[in-house]
Amino acid sequence: MNFDTALAESWDRNAANWTRVVRDGLIPSRRAGTDAAILRAIAERSPRWLLDIGCGEGWLIRAAEAIAGCAGVGIDGSAELVAAAQAADSVNRYAVLDYAAFVAGDDDVGRDFDVAVFNYALFAEDVAPLLRAAASRLSPGGVILIQTLHPGPDDREGWRTEDFAAFGAGDWAPMPWYSRTLEGWRAVVAEAELKLLEIREPSAGGRALSLLMICGRRAPSP
Repeated sequence: MNFDTALAESWDRNAANWTRVVRDGLIPSRRAGTDAAILRAIAERSPRWLLDIGCGEGWLIRAAEAIAGCAGVGIDGSAELVAAAQAADSVNRYAVLDYAAFVAGDDDVGRDFDVAVFNYALFAEDVAPLLRAAASRLSPGGVILIQTLHPGPDDREGWRTEDFAAFGAGDWAPMPWYSRTLEGWRAVVAEAELKLLEIREPSAGGRALSLLMICGRRAPSP
């Protein structure tokens, strides 16, 4: 199996389901605090210009605009998800762009973003080139925010499959995703030539909900 191809296809096949569960508030961890955590991290930077990479149906840009007053650009490889984002938001810009094209620079997304966000959008194995591409779009002093699944103490690196059984109704296509430990994430950030500025672990009821990393570009060597 080509995991990267299967991962991309799952987003397309599940686009309507993702739009439904996000807009109906059916993901418990989001209600418990992960939405608030990523929005707080964005607002703390007082951005004027936000790039949401893997934007899905666009909720994050809409919410960030309301909370932080910033304008945004969202990109996603799923045409159906981008269409849903555009239909819900006539102010900000959304574009169909897969990660390979973004890394290659085959786009007119723009540059000088104050914040670039990957909110549950890094599930492939080789993500360092994508992080480097995002860093190249930042303004001086800009940051990359990564929110992802929290690695448990017994987690191991490797591919897994999500069947979405917890969401109940809906004809979900299975999604392969690459699991990383905390040290694995640190290694990826270093490989991408980024500096890990801060790690946060949003929690509720004593349980970690997610892993949130704030990353900046490394200063050039003298």
